[in-house]
Amino acid sequence: MASSRVEWSVLRGTLVVFVLCLVAAAAMVTASHYFRARMEREYQVNHAEFREASRKYLAVDDEERIIGEYLPAFRQLYESGRLGRERRLSWLETLRRAGETAELPQLAWKLEAQRPATPDFSLPLDGYRLNVSAMSLTLGLHHEGELLRLFEALDASALGQYSVRRCALRRTGEALELGAHDANLNAECLLEWWTLTPAGGAELTL
Repeated sequence: MASSRVEWSVLRGTLVVFVLCLVAAAAMVTASHYFRARMEREYQVNHAEFREASRKYLAVDDEERIIGEYLPAFRQLYESGRLGRERRLSWLETLRRAGETAELPQLAWKLEAQRPATPDFSLPLDGYRLNVSAMSLTLGLHHEGELLRLFEALDASALGQYSVRRCALRRTGEALELGAHDANLNAECLLEWWTLTPAGGAELTL
């Protein structure tokens, strides 16, 4: 009996040590899982931040490339009067000078308010709005060549883009008049001046 009590006391100590080892092992396993989960979360957060920073860097680099590629053409459109606000004063001054240079017997115009345009064909505007202003011209001409020279002056000096919607010529009489203030032809023309502006109404400045 004494021998059995001695063996149990030894075994009990071993069992205590074994249980303590199990508890320590379980605590280490639990801690390792917690640490791994925490490291994975931190990795996901850091990886997401890295990807976002990389995306922004690439976006900035791409924007710089696009600006460098398209800004000269964009500036040319703006300075030529095709993009941004209308250059009405340029149109009227060019007409006045051309009429005085040609000594036209008559030159009158009527310029209507700008309005949104609906083109007759598909036109991808990509965030811009197409506007049009109608201009009616009434002219007295010595000959038809003066009308062509008037349009050439607009092409060369007026800031903007226009198209001739219609133009009608008619003789004023049977006999040819040679006086400086006499018109042999009357012309009625309708011009349309086209301008692009941002769709949101923002003012363009370059």
